[in-house]
Amino acid sequence: MISGLFGKKPPADGGGDNGGGPNFQPDKAEKFFAHARVAQESEKYEYAMGLWLRGLQQDPRMLPGVEGYVQSASHFLQSPEGKKRVSKETRNAVSGGGDLNKFLSALYEWSMAVDDRSAAATWAVKATEAVAKINAGDVAKWVAEAAYAASRKDPKPRKDNYVRLMKSADAMGLAEIAVNSGEEARRLDPSDAQLSNEVKMLSAKATMVKGGYEKTGQEGGYRQNLRDSSKQQALDEAGRIGKTDDMKDRVLANVEAEFNLRPEDLPTLGRLVTALKERGKPADEERAHELLTAAYERTKIYKLKQDAGEIRIKQARRRVSEAKRMLDSAPDDPIAQSVHETERKAMLELEVSELRQNVENYPTDLRWRYELGRRYFELGDYEDAIGQFQEAQGDPRVRGKVLHMLGQSFLKCDLAEESIETFRRALESGDMTPEEQRDIRYDLCCAMQVVGETRRDLAAAEEAEKIASQILIQSISYKDIKARRDALKKLVADLRAK
Repeated sequence: MISGLFGKKPPADGGGDNGGGPNFQPDKAEKFFAHARVAQESEKYEYAMGLWLRGLQQDPRMLPGVEGYVQSASHFLQSPEGKKRVSKETRNAVSGGGDLNKFLSALYEWSMAVDDRSAAATWAVKATEAVAKINAGDVAKWVAEAAYAASRKDPKPRKDNYVRLMKSADAMGLAEIAVNSGEEARRLDPSDAQLSNEVKMLSAKATMVKGGYEKTGQEGGYRQNLRDSSKQQALDEAGRIGKTDDMKDRVLANVEAEFNLRPEDLPTLGRLVTALKERGKPADEERAHELLTAAYERTKIYKLKQDAGEIRIKQARRRVSEAKRMLDSAPDDPIAQSVHETERKAMLELEVSELRQNVENYPTDLRWRYELGRRYFELGDYEDAIGQFQEAQGDPRVRGKVLHMLGQSFLKCDLAEESIETFRRALESGDMTPEEQRDIRYDLCCAMQVVGETRRDLAAAEEAEKIASQILIQSISYKDIKARRDALKKLVADLRAK
């Protein structure tokens, strides 16, 4: 399938930027495309690939040419001949200098890298950089969107790729792709202050462009928008935080109409999903989930699948809240208890399923491992939780929280000594609030009490008593601290007596 190559099928209606380079020759391009179609129908896929590329050399703005090339390349790779690389003659179809040949060469390499997602992402970015320089109209926009999708599927995402994609998209006026690429780069390296500032500037510029502010005073600028009262009302209502039900209905109707005109446009899809979720009827949520799932199947952009999963998680959490209210009203009712526990477990298992996929698709973002570990812990799968926390402790942003949870997991697995060492490391992490430090010290106290009781270790019991006393001085109502401090006092006395 062609979506397997680039993650996005080009629009079928063709078109391009008629204001392209002076040497573009669409008539000659179409002649090559006609021969390419015949070759493809005859299953001469490699020959068709060369013809498509030669046609695109005549006019790279033509989306049917890109679509045809992708189809031929896909069929070639699936054919017996695809086990071998294409001939030198086909590769040479786009050899030579110039930005156009650089684009087509990168397009070729990209299409051949189906078994190496990292290589595919790199070639996709190179294709975007080259196409940005040749005024290829809608083809350039498609390439940039597909390159972003390819980069998101890279199992080893590179900051450099996202930065280059950000700059190329910005040069082409593709604000959303530029900002999204910049955000991905910033996520991979949050310490890069210069990059952070660049992304903020791009985001601000994108907002201004979208609103037409940079054209104030010109025809089609912000003043013109103000003259269009119905359009302005729609924009105002869409951006308003506290919308009435009537406003939500109107916003949804407006976005729905826009989506019907451009059903494969992802930004429009995003606005429709947002409008559906804001209105929030059960049927709206189901429609949003169906739209996101269908878009993911079409584009293979994981973020769409992730957003669809978040809708299911939100629904599951709502069911847990409803079950909790029922339980609170009848705490001794066994049916209410069973319903609450069933819904809670189902929600956690759903979250585990979604988080596993996040870990797989964002392997460098260790916060997903932390969240997955937390869900395993809540399900009582402590050994699985330990494995995730041990991986996640390399992220300085959540290190203290991870070590705290890792210590609790060790304690649940009757590994008290290991939990003590881990709690101490958590306290040394230096990124915890006073309340979080108190929670860790309490758990450290509990772990040392276990060692004191099971190993008859006086030193451990004395340190546990000291910690309990310090917490009690700060907050006598904290958990069971008064009773625990009394039990530790007795334990210390018993151990000293022996």
